[in-house]
Amino acid sequence: MDAKSVVKFVAEGGNILIAGSSELGNTVRELSREFDVEYDTKNTAVFDHFNYDQALGKEKHDTIAVSPASHMSKIDAIVPLDQLPGPILFRGIAHSVNPRNSLLTPILWAPQEAYSWETANQEDTANQNPSITGKDIALVSVMQARNNGRIAFLGSTEMLSDVFFAASVKKHGDQEAKSGNRKFIEELTKWTFQEKGVLDVVAVEHHKVGEEEIPAHYRIKDNMTYTISLAEYHDGEWHPFAANDVQLELIMLDPYIRKTLDQVPLDAESTVGTFTTTLQLPDQYGVFKFTVNYKRHGLSYVESVTTVGIHPFRHDQYPRFISQAKPYYTSAASMGVGLLIFSFVYLWGGLDSSVKTTKKA
Repeated sequence: MDAKSVVKFVAEGGNILIAGSSELGNTVRELSREFDVEYDTKNTAVFDHFNYDQALGKEKHDTIAVSPASHMSKIDAIVPLDQLPGPILFRGIAHSVNPRNSLLTPILWAPQEAYSWETANQEDTANQNPSITGKDIALVSVMQARNNGRIAFLGSTEMLSDVFFAASVKKHGDQEAKSGNRKFIEELTKWTFQEKGVLDVVAVEHHKVGEEEIPAHYRIKDNMTYTISLAEYHDGEWHPFAANDVQLELIMLDPYIRKTLDQVPLDAESTVGTFTTTLQLPDQYGVFKFTVNYKRHGLSYVESVTTVGIHPFRHDQYPRFISQAKPYYTSAASMGVGLLIFSFVYLWGGLDSSVKTTKKA
Protein backbone atom coordinates (compact mmCIF):
# COMPACT_ATOMS: atom_id res chain seq x y z
CA MET A 1 0.00 0.00 0.00
CA ASP A 2 1.53 3.29 -1.09
CA ALA A 3 0.80 6.89 -0.14
CA LYS A 4 -1.41 7.55 -3.18
CA SER A 5 -3.79 4.71 -2.29
CA VAL A 6 -4.18 6.06 1.25
CA VAL A 7 -4.83 9.58 -0.07
CA LYS A 8 -7.47 8.12 -2.39
CA PHE A 9 -9.02 6.35 0.61
CA VAL A 10 -9.31 9.68 2.46
CA ALA A 11 -10.67 11.38 -0.67
CA GLU A 12 -13.48 8.82 -0.65
CA GLY A 13 -14.36 9.74 2.94
CA GLY A 14 -12.13 7.34 4.86
CA ASN A 15 -10.49 8.03 8.22
CA ILE A 16 -6.91 7.16 9.21
CA LEU A 17 -4.66 7.42 12.26
CA ILE A 18 -0.90 7.74 11.69
CA ALA A 19 1.44 7.01 14.61
CA GLY A 20 5.18 7.40 14.08
CA SER A 21 8.43 6.97 15.97
CA SER A 22 12.07 7.95 15.64
CA GLU A 23 12.49 5.23 12.98
CA LEU A 24 9.70 6.63 10.79
CA GLY A 25 9.87 5.27 7.23
CA ASN A 26 9.74 7.10 3.92
CA THR A 27 6.26 5.88 3.00
CA VAL A 28 4.67 7.46 6.08
CA ARG A 29 6.68 10.65 5.53
CA GLU A 30 5.47 10.87 1.94
CA LEU A 31 1.90 10.29 3.08
CA SER A 32 2.14 12.98 5.77
CA ARG A 33 3.49 15.52 3.30
CA GLU A 34 0.34 15.05 1.22
CA PHE A 35 -1.51 16.63 4.16
CA ASP A 36 1.04 19.40 4.91
CA VAL A 37 2.57 17.57 7.88
CA GLU A 38 6.37 17.30 8.02
CA TYR A 39 8.03 14.88 10.48
CA ASP A 40 11.58 15.59 11.62
CA THR A 41 14.50 13.64 10.19
CA LYS A 42 15.02 9.98 10.96
CA ASN A 43 16.58 8.95 14.30
CA THR A 44 15.51 12.16 16.04
CA ALA A 45 13.32 12.52 19.11
CA VAL A 46 11.85 15.15 21.41
CA PHE A 47 13.91 15.91 24.53
CA ASP A 48 13.11 18.08 27.53
CA HIS A 49 15.43 18.40 30.53
CA PHE A 50 12.81 20.16 32.65
CA ASN A 51 9.51 18.38 31.94
CA TYR A 52 10.60 14.74 31.73
CA ASP A 53 9.02 11.88 33.67
CA GLN A 54 11.34 10.78 36.49
CA ALA A 55 10.56 7.11 35.98
CA LEU A 56 10.29 6.49 32.21
CA GLY A 57 12.54 9.36 31.09
CA LYS A 58 15.15 9.34 33.82
CA GLU A 59 18.13 8.37 31.65
CA LYS A 60 17.71 10.30 28.38
CA HIS A 61 14.96 12.81 29.30
CA ASP A 62 13.12 11.65 26.17
CA THR A 63 9.81 10.81 27.90
CA ILE A 64 8.20 14.17 28.49
CA ALA A 65 5.12 14.93 30.57
CA VAL A 66 2.86 17.43 28.82
CA SER A 67 0.32 19.43 30.80
CA PRO A 68 -3.04 19.51 28.95
CA ALA A 69 -4.04 22.76 30.64
CA SER A 70 -1.30 24.75 28.89
CA HIS A 71 -0.22 22.63 25.91
CA MET A 72 -3.44 21.23 24.49
CA SER A 73 -6.04 22.90 22.29
CA LYS A 74 -9.31 23.82 23.95
CA ILE A 75 -11.54 21.97 21.46
CA ASP A 76 -13.90 19.89 23.59
CA ALA A 77 -15.45 18.31 20.51
CA ILE A 78 -12.16 16.44 19.98
CA VAL A 79 -10.66 15.90 23.46
CA PRO A 80 -12.48 17.41 26.48
CA LEU A 81 -9.88 18.98 28.74
CA ASP A 82 -11.83 18.43 31.96
CA GLN A 83 -11.96 14.65 31.43
CA LEU A 84 -8.19 14.09 31.46
CA PRO A 85 -6.99 12.84 34.87
CA GLY A 86 -3.39 14.02 34.51
CA PRO A 87 -0.45 14.90 32.23
CA ILE A 88 0.11 13.10 28.93
CA LEU A 89 3.29 11.09 28.39
CA PHE A 90 5.07 11.33 25.05
CA ARG A 91 8.16 9.65 23.67
CA GLY A 92 8.72 9.95 19.95
CA ILE A 93 9.43 12.15 16.96
CA ALA A 94 8.47 15.78 16.40
CA HIS A 95 6.47 17.10 13.48
CA SER A 96 5.39 20.49 12.20
CA VAL A 97 2.24 21.61 10.40
CA ASN A 98 1.71 24.16 7.67
CA PRO A 99 0.16 27.20 9.41
CA ARG A 100 -1.51 28.27 6.14
CA ASN A 101 -3.56 25.07 6.02
CA SER A 102 -6.78 25.94 7.84
CA LEU A 103 -7.86 22.28 7.88
CA LEU A 104 -4.93 21.26 10.12
CA THR A 105 -5.15 21.72 13.89
CA PRO A 106 -2.36 20.92 16.40
CA ILE A 107 -3.98 19.19 19.39
CA LEU A 108 -0.93 18.65 21.60
CA TRP A 109 2.38 20.50 21.43
CA ALA A 110 5.64 20.42 23.39
CA PRO A 111 6.64 22.69 26.29
CA GLN A 112 8.77 25.75 25.63
CA GLU A 113 11.94 24.02 26.91
CA ALA A 114 11.66 21.01 24.56
CA TYR A 115 13.71 20.49 21.41
CA SER A 116 14.13 17.88 18.67
CA TRP A 117 17.55 16.23 18.40
CA GLU A 118 19.31 13.05 17.30
CA THR A 119 18.80 9.98 19.46
CA ALA A 120 22.37 8.79 18.90
CA ASN A 121 25.62 10.57 19.73
CA GLN A 122 23.92 12.83 22.25
CA GLU A 123 27.12 13.26 24.22
CA ASP A 124 28.98 14.77 21.25
CA THR A 125 29.34 18.53 20.91
CA ALA A 126 26.51 20.05 18.91
CA ASN A 127 27.56 21.91 15.80
CA GLN A 128 24.15 23.34 14.88
CA ASN A 129 20.86 24.42 16.44
CA PRO A 130 17.86 22.09 16.73
CA SER A 131 15.57 22.19 13.71
CA ILE A 132 12.39 22.48 15.84
CA THR A 133 12.06 23.80 19.38
CA GLY A 134 9.42 24.75 21.92
CA LYS A 135 5.82 25.23 20.89
CA ASP A 136 6.71 24.72 17.23
CA ILE A 137 6.98 21.00 18.01
CA ALA A 138 3.61 19.41 17.31
CA LEU A 139 3.12 16.12 19.13
CA VAL A 140 -0.42 15.30 17.99
CA SER A 141 -2.29 17.00 15.13
CA VAL A 142 -5.56 16.35 13.37
CA MET A 143 -7.03 17.25 10.01
CA GLN A 144 -10.58 17.16 8.71
CA ALA A 145 -10.79 17.19 4.92
CA ARG A 146 -13.48 19.08 3.05
CA ASN A 147 -15.35 15.81 2.54
CA ASN A 148 -15.29 15.22 6.34
CA GLY A 149 -12.61 12.53 6.12
CA ARG A 150 -10.50 12.67 9.29
CA ILE A 151 -6.78 12.08 9.86
CA ALA A 152 -4.83 12.05 13.14
CA PHE A 153 -1.03 12.43 13.22
CA LEU A 154 0.88 11.16 16.29
CA GLY A 155 4.62 11.32 16.70
CA SER A 156 4.68 8.46 19.19
CA THR A 157 3.56 4.84 19.09
CA GLU A 158 4.46 4.37 22.76
CA MET A 159 1.84 6.83 23.93
CA LEU A 160 -0.66 4.21 22.68
CA SER A 161 0.89 1.44 24.79
CA ASP A 162 -0.39 -0.15 27.99
CA VAL A 163 2.79 0.98 29.76
CA PHE A 164 1.97 4.63 29.18
CA PHE A 165 -1.73 4.04 29.89
CA ALA A 166 -1.02 2.59 33.35
CA ALA A 167 1.94 4.80 34.27
CA SER A 168 2.03 7.35 37.04
CA VAL A 169 3.54 10.67 35.99
CA LYS A 170 6.07 12.39 38.23
CA LYS A 171 7.88 15.54 37.12
CA HIS A 172 10.55 17.29 39.13
CA GLY A 173 8.87 19.54 41.70
CA ASP A 174 5.36 18.21 40.99
CA GLN A 175 3.22 15.67 42.74
CA GLU A 176 2.67 12.24 41.25
CA ALA A 177 -0.44 11.98 39.08
CA LYS A 178 -2.17 9.38 36.95
CA SER A 179 -1.34 9.39 33.27
CA GLY A 180 -3.97 10.93 31.01
CA ASN A 181 -2.91 8.89 27.96
CA ARG A 182 -5.75 6.37 28.07
CA LYS A 183 -8.52 8.96 28.14
CA PHE A 184 -6.70 11.17 25.63
CA ILE A 185 -6.29 8.34 23.11
CA GLU A 186 -9.86 7.11 23.65
CA GLU A 187 -11.32 10.52 22.85
CA LEU A 188 -8.89 11.10 19.96
CA THR A 189 -9.68 7.77 18.28
CA LYS A 190 -13.42 8.27 18.75
CA TRP A 191 -13.17 11.58 16.95
CA THR A 192 -10.86 10.25 14.24
CA PHE A 193 -13.13 7.35 13.35
CA GLN A 194 -16.27 9.52 13.51
CA GLU A 195 -17.72 8.02 16.67
CA LYS A 196 -18.41 11.57 17.88
CA GLY A 197 -18.49 15.12 16.58
CA VAL A 198 -20.57 14.15 13.53
CA LEU A 199 -23.42 16.45 12.46
CA ASP A 200 -26.32 15.53 10.19
CA VAL A 201 -29.00 17.64 8.53
CA VAL A 202 -32.28 15.95 9.44
CA ALA A 203 -34.76 18.32 7.79
CA VAL A 204 -34.98 21.71 6.07
CA GLU A 205 -38.24 23.65 5.80
CA HIS A 206 -39.20 27.09 4.48
CA HIS A 207 -42.55 28.74 3.90
CA LYS A 208 -44.30 32.07 3.93
CA VAL A 209 -45.28 33.54 7.26
CA GLY A 210 -48.76 32.31 8.17
CA GLU A 211 -48.53 29.29 5.86
CA GLU A 212 -47.17 25.77 6.30
CA GLU A 213 -46.59 24.42 2.80
CA ILE A 214 -43.41 25.06 0.82
CA PRO A 215 -44.37 27.35 -2.07
CA ALA A 216 -43.30 26.81 -5.66
CA HIS A 217 -41.69 30.25 -5.61
CA TYR A 218 -41.60 33.43 -3.56
CA ARG A 219 -42.30 37.03 -4.46
CA ILE A 220 -40.02 39.93 -3.71
CA LYS A 221 -40.45 41.39 -0.21
CA ASP A 222 -42.30 38.30 1.04
CA ASN A 223 -41.95 37.51 4.73
CA MET A 224 -40.82 33.90 5.10
CA THR A 225 -39.63 31.46 7.79
CA TYR A 226 -36.62 29.16 7.40
CA THR A 227 -36.04 26.15 9.69
CA ILE A 228 -33.24 23.56 9.78
CA SER A 229 -32.94 20.55 12.11
CA LEU A 230 -29.49 19.21 13.09
CA ALA A 231 -28.45 16.11 15.06
CA GLU A 232 -25.07 15.22 16.58
CA TYR A 233 -23.70 11.69 16.92
CA HIS A 234 -21.86 10.71 20.09
CA ASP A 235 -21.95 7.94 22.69
CA GLY A 236 -23.37 5.60 20.04
CA GLU A 237 -26.58 7.61 19.53
CA TRP A 238 -27.91 10.66 17.75
CA HIS A 239 -28.63 13.61 20.04
CA PRO A 240 -30.05 17.12 19.50
CA PHE A 241 -27.36 19.57 18.44
CA ALA A 242 -27.13 22.83 20.38
CA ALA A 243 -25.33 25.99 19.19
CA ASN A 244 -25.79 29.75 19.05
CA ASP A 245 -23.78 30.52 15.91
CA VAL A 246 -25.63 28.77 13.08
CA GLN A 247 -26.20 31.27 10.27
CA LEU A 248 -28.41 31.41 7.18
CA GLU A 249 -27.28 33.13 3.99
CA LEU A 250 -29.53 34.16 1.11
CA ILE A 251 -27.19 34.10 -1.89
CA MET A 252 -27.40 35.11 -5.53
CA LEU A 253 -23.74 35.37 -6.58
CA ASP A 254 -23.17 37.35 -3.35
CA PRO A 255 -24.99 37.07 -0.02
CA TYR A 256 -27.94 39.46 0.08
CA ILE A 257 -28.93 38.49 3.62
CA ARG A 258 -26.92 36.83 6.41
CA LYS A 259 -28.75 36.13 9.64
CA THR A 260 -28.05 34.07 12.78
CA LEU A 261 -30.65 31.39 13.42
CA ASP A 262 -32.42 31.12 16.76
CA GLN A 263 -32.53 27.70 18.40
CA VAL A 264 -35.88 26.35 19.50
CA PRO A 265 -35.63 25.44 23.22
CA LEU A 266 -34.92 21.75 23.81
CA ASP A 267 -37.04 19.52 26.01
CA ALA A 268 -36.94 15.90 27.16
CA GLU A 269 -38.64 14.70 23.98
CA SER A 270 -36.38 16.56 21.54
CA THR A 271 -34.49 14.32 19.11
CA VAL A 272 -32.95 17.06 16.97
CA GLY A 273 -31.81 20.61 17.41
CA THR A 274 -34.09 22.99 15.52
CA PHE A 275 -32.91 26.40 14.33
CA THR A 276 -35.24 28.95 12.76
CA THR A 277 -35.59 32.57 11.71
CA THR A 278 -38.08 34.87 9.99
CA LEU A 279 -36.93 37.39 7.41
CA GLN A 280 -38.14 39.57 4.55
CA LEU A 281 -36.90 38.66 1.10
CA PRO A 282 -34.94 41.35 -0.78
CA ASP A 283 -36.37 43.60 -3.47
CA GLN A 284 -34.51 41.61 -6.11
CA TYR A 285 -35.91 38.81 -8.23
CA GLY A 286 -33.97 35.82 -9.56
CA VAL A 287 -32.75 32.38 -8.45
CA PHE A 288 -31.51 32.43 -4.84
CA LYS A 289 -29.98 29.82 -2.54
CA PHE A 290 -30.82 29.35 1.13
CA THR A 291 -27.41 28.25 2.43
CA VAL A 292 -26.31 27.02 5.86
CA ASN A 293 -22.53 26.58 5.76
CA TYR A 294 -21.52 25.57 9.30
CA LYS A 295 -17.83 24.74 9.80
CA ARG A 296 -16.33 24.52 13.27
CA HIS A 297 -13.21 22.79 14.61
CA GLY A 298 -13.96 19.30 15.86
CA LEU A 299 -17.35 18.98 14.16
CA SER A 300 -18.11 17.58 10.74
CA TYR A 301 -18.93 20.23 8.18
CA VAL A 302 -22.55 21.02 7.40
CA GLU A 303 -23.49 22.56 4.06
CA SER A 304 -27.20 22.70 3.26
CA VAL A 305 -28.25 24.44 0.04
CA THR A 306 -31.88 24.98 -1.01
CA THR A 307 -32.58 26.70 -4.33
CA VAL A 308 -35.68 28.89 -4.64
CA GLY A 309 -37.04 31.32 -7.18
CA ILE A 310 -38.08 34.85 -6.28
CA HIS A 311 -40.47 36.47 -8.76
CA PRO A 312 -41.29 40.16 -9.25
CA PHE A 313 -44.80 41.57 -8.82
CA ARG A 314 -47.23 40.98 -11.66
CA HIS A 315 -48.60 44.03 -13.41
CA ASP A 316 -51.86 43.80 -11.46
CA GLN A 317 -50.11 43.41 -8.09
CA TYR A 318 -48.50 46.83 -7.97
CA PRO A 319 -50.35 49.49 -5.91
CA ARG A 320 -52.42 51.94 -7.95
CA PHE A 321 -51.04 54.96 -6.18
CA ILE A 322 -47.64 55.30 -4.55
CA SER A 323 -47.15 57.87 -1.80
CA GLN A 324 -43.61 58.63 -2.96
CA ALA A 325 -44.99 59.72 -6.37
CA LYS A 326 -47.23 62.54 -5.02
CA PRO A 327 -45.06 65.26 -6.62
CA TYR A 328 -45.52 63.62 -10.02
CA TYR A 329 -49.28 63.27 -9.49
CA THR A 330 -49.44 66.96 -8.50
CA SER A 331 -47.47 68.10 -11.55
CA ALA A 332 -49.65 66.02 -13.89
CA ALA A 333 -52.82 67.43 -12.32
CA SER A 334 -51.50 71.01 -12.47
CA MET A 335 -50.68 70.56 -16.17
CA GLY A 336 -54.21 69.29 -16.82
CA VAL A 337 -55.75 72.24 -14.99
CA GLY A 338 -53.46 74.63 -16.84
CA LEU A 339 -54.48 73.13 -20.18
CA LEU A 340 -58.16 73.61 -19.34
CA ILE A 341 -57.63 77.24 -18.34
CA PHE A 342 -55.59 77.93 -21.47
CA SER A 343 -58.24 76.34 -23.69
CA PHE A 344 -61.02 78.32 -22.05
CA VAL A 345 -59.15 81.60 -22.41
CA TYR A 346 -58.18 80.86 -25.99
CA LEU A 347 -61.67 79.90 -27.11
CA TRP A 348 -63.87 82.23 -25.14
CA GLY A 349 -61.72 84.88 -23.62
CA GLY A 350 -60.28 86.51 -26.81
CA LEU A 351 -61.12 89.82 -28.68
CA ASP A 352 -64.73 91.04 -29.13
CA SER A 353 -66.02 89.80 -32.51
CA SER A 354 -68.28 92.89 -32.99
CA VAL A 355 -65.31 95.19 -33.52
CA LYS A 356 -64.68 95.68 -37.28
CA THR A 357 -61.40 96.52 -38.76
CA THR A 358 -60.98 98.81 -41.85
CA LYS A 359 -58.42 98.41 -44.52
CA LYS A 360 -56.58 101.54 -45.60
CA ALA A 361 -56.41 102.35 -49.30
